Amino acid sequence: MDVEPLFAALTRLPPRSLQVLLARFVAASAGAEPGRDAAGFARFYGVQLPAAEVLLWRAAVDFEALLAHRPLPAPRPFPDEQAAARQLAQALEDDASTSAPELASLARALRALSAHAPAIRERLTAAERAELESPAFVRETWMRRAAIVIVLVLSGWAYFKADLVRWWRQQTLPSTQGPAGR
Repeated sequence: MDVEPLFAALTRLPPRSLQVLLARFVAASAGAEPGRDAAGFARFYGVQLPAAEVLLWRAAVDFEALLAHRPLPAPRPFPDEQAAARQLAQALEDDASTSAPELASLARALRALSAHAPAIRERLTAAERAELESPAFVRETWMRRAAIVIVLVLSGWAYFKADLVRWWRQQTLPSTQGPAGR
């Protein structure tokens, strides 16, 4: 599988699914293989292994649908997801083709992510750099800063309004009392 369709499918994924796949298969690691093993992936998310498998299953199904240019699938019943997630985890561990064609194609697509991990990381870094340097991002950043300043000024006015009005009246209105001491 080529890196172009993999990267295109990754860019169309929902953010959670993208993060899961990147954390499991693409992240730079100290070992020879990119990504994390199943136990390391579960530790990374701070969940038990079965929950991590379901999380990975959901992201992998979304990824495979986008690779095939299909819409994202509807959620399945949770017990079905748990069983399918366990089968996918076994298929990824065994490196052998499984009996279910759906799992075999899914495992191939996920292994392709690991195989092309350096190229995908490079493209993601380039896309992030282009986004940060774009005029639209700079304009959006300055608009957010201006909005924050406006909110702070209005909040300060609302908080100190009574004190400021009292001070203003003392400075601008003539005194109605006579000299002090009479």
